[in-house]
Amino acid sequence: MMPLATTDLITDADWVERVTARMLTLDRTLSGADVHQIAMELAGRPRWRALAPEAAADKAFDDPEAVDGV
Repeated sequence: MMPLATTDLITDADWVERVTARMLTLDRTLSGADVHQIAMELAGRPRWRALAPEAAADKAFDDPEAVDGV
């Protein structure tokens, strides 16, 4: 049997904080409150939550329509 890969488990709050921070570094003109709300919504979607926080933020910027569709 192959060993399971070790992954970093992070709390939802930490995930949201890291997504928010990454999004704000990608676009400093955004409102922190608005970005936090988007990150909270993404955290409630299993497919997004399964992504690393920084990857989720990058994906949201690369394909904004995906945010509405997932």
